[in-house]
Amino acid sequence: MDKTILVVECQDYTWGKSYSIKKHADTLEKASEYLVALKNLNDSKNTTYELFNRFGQFEVDEIKKVEPKESEETDEIRF
Repeated sequence: MDKTILVVECQDYTWGKSYSIKKHADTLEKASEYLVALKNLNDSKNTTYELFNRFGQFEVDEIKKVEPKESEETDEIRF
């Protein structure tokens, strides 16, 4: 099954809205990276970015980096 996720630019104009695909990714993680980068570079009040898959728009409220637990960071072998 094809799992393509689109990063869509949404622009609000006085006459209506405009949508254009800016990036696509095979995983939600990669699409989220693109989304964060585009949002950080955006300086327009009228432009937003959203994630879409074949079912519709993703509801992503917060994207945050999760640090690995202490036990996952060590390369030690414990017996």
